[in-house]
Amino acid sequence: MATIVAHEQRVWQFDPAYSTVEFTVRNLWYNVNGRFNVLEGAIVLDEDDVRRSSVTATIKANSIDTGNKRRDAHLRSADFLDAEKFPEIEFKSERIARGRDRDSLELEGILVVKDKRVAVSLAVNEMDRSRSPKGEEFIYYSATAEVDRVACGVNYGPGMIGRKLKITINIQATNKK
Repeated sequence: MATIVAHEQRVWQFDPAYSTVEFTVRNLWYNVNGRFNVLEGAIVLDEDDVRRSSVTATIKANSIDTGNKRRDAHLRSADFLDAEKFPEIEFKSERIARGRDRDSLELEGILVVKDKRVAVSLAVNEMDRSRSPKGEEFIYYSATAEVDRVACGVNYGPGMIGRKLKITINIQATNKK
């Protein structure tokens, strides 16, 4: 008779106050740095077998912030994110695997921007785990990726604006039992 092994999966909710999505893109002679200020998501973590884990995330497109109100308004417009018509940028993992060392993961998934589905690979580092004085558990991850903005339907400014965005994501997540 076969033995059935139960894998415990725990759900970790992103803490929006301590989770960030930041980007850098080349613009003619300098780099433009920015971030999205509204990020929600969850990690379903199976610590026995990380391949059974998953990640989902939603970014509010109108929360883009480069520190320049005029540029941010343009980035929200139909020329770029078209935030009125496409208010959310979504990510859903398709594969998670252990990376090259014990603290790294390889995460592949689909990023949806302006109804365009783009395959994305993220290099993820497991940063830390802690517990608050109230007993809440936290996990911390950092990830990097490079995203082709043209593949995402953001075609404005060819030759002036770089095609590749360098993305850095920092996540603090809380386990809600």
